[in-house]
Amino acid sequence: MMDKILSKILLMSFIWILPALLIAQNEPALSKNHVAAWEQLKYGMFIHFNMNTFAGAEYDNGKMAPDRFSPAKLDVDQWIRIARDAGMKYAVLTAKHTGGFCLWDSKVKWKGKEYDYDIASSGSRKDIVAQFIKSCSKYKIKPALYYCLWDDHNRPVSSDEEYFKLAKDHITELVTSYKGLVELWIDIPSVLKPEQRTELYNIVKAHQPECLVTCNNGFSDGSVLSESPADITNGERTLPPITGHNPLFEVHGKKIYIPMEVCQTINQNWFWMKGDVTKSVRTLYYWYNETRKRRANFLLDVPPDLSGRIPQNLADRLMELKTVIDKPDKLVPLQTLTGYKPVKASSIFENRVEYLPEYAVDEDPNTRWLAQSADTMPSLTVDLGELERFNKIVIMEPYNDHIRSFEIQYLFAEEWKTLFKGTKIGSKFTKQFPAVESRMVRMVIHKFISGENPYNVLTFPAKAPPVEGVTIAEFQILKE
Repeated sequence: MMDKILSKILLMSFIWILPALLIAQNEPALSKNHVAAWEQLKYGMFIHFNMNTFAGAEYDNGKMAPDRFSPAKLDVDQWIRIARDAGMKYAVLTAKHTGGFCLWDSKVKWKGKEYDYDIASSGSRKDIVAQFIKSCSKYKIKPALYYCLWDDHNRPVSSDEEYFKLAKDHITELVTSYKGLVELWIDIPSVLKPEQRTELYNIVKAHQPECLVTCNNGFSDGSVLSESPADITNGERTLPPITGHNPLFEVHGKKIYIPMEVCQTINQNWFWMKGDVTKSVRTLYYWYNETRKRRANFLLDVPPDLSGRIPQNLADRLMELKTVIDKPDKLVPLQTLTGYKPVKASSIFENRVEYLPEYAVDEDPNTRWLAQSADTMPSLTVDLGELERFNKIVIMEPYNDHIRSFEIQYLFAEEWKTLFKGTKIGSKFTKQFPAVESRMVRMVIHKFISGENPYNVLTFPAKAPPVEGVTIAEFQILKE
């Protein structure tokens, strides 16, 4: 009799754990209807707002006192109303970023007491995550939350297992307290072991089975699911392949349908920073249009400022973008021959996608190519696609001028010819010359100085930004 009872218990246990075992094999357990519904959202707002905003840095190191988080005119309704008016269908809020500060009043037990690095400990009793969920419901925007596993406030003072328990408890708290999430965006998942990520995934599915999980793949074109289990693959400032995203992934011998999301910033930084610059409508539309053409959702970051409101200039830019999305013929035609043409650089600063050479030929002075500081002779080479006749060049350096000697060359009969030489460029250098014909044009920098740039996106609080060398905002070749 005991053998029969034991057999039944073992059988029931196996049946009960079988779904978890399948998920543990990194096979997302989500219906096609849930995925299709998320794909139909198409366009969303990423809202980076946390202690980083008040640290004035992309990466908060978790050392800011909680009362430093002090938005004087917090207006979550304004964020979501702007998203709705811009044509967005979902929004993702940074509930916890690298500094460990939580935008909700966490009741999780940590170090023998209630978690105390959160919105309640800041002196405010306003649960921003709760306000966000309410505002999304009010304006018919689907809510999603972001949780960063890198945590410079808690990880350094805990063991791996202790910190993992905190992450588990936090995510459990989020998915049980805030219903109707369409997505949980998990950043820097690589700090956890695969089995730990699986456990987090199972927690989400146990409480909100319709919530899709994204494990940030970083600077990826979405063709590889490097962090799993996940229901969505993604590209951080990177587009799908030119042929489009292929959503069929083979996981343990089975084809699994996994859509893609591309996230990009409206400014240069994810969080609001004083003096930051905003991308042009042309650049933003390029990213929106290419993302959609290549079969992915577009998630555009629009950060609130120190007041807790989205600045008016960003709201205006979103509406300008909506005008072009609705009527693409409203976009002013390209003025330059180099606009969005293939371009190669001698180097890219730390191989960061924020500084690709494409940003020097996008007819947007607020984006830029940045060379490696150790590159002794930086160069940009543009393929115009066909033989073109031109007689004018415009070059722009963002921020401080570094270039002291440069040369513009064009390819003639398979040989590079000097078009002209120059010294300083500065904010805008314009040069007219007798017209020439060529398909290939390049700029070679012979001498330059280096220096710090306070707006480099790699900045940490209380740390000097990286030393930069050559950086170009625009390299324009104009027709005669």
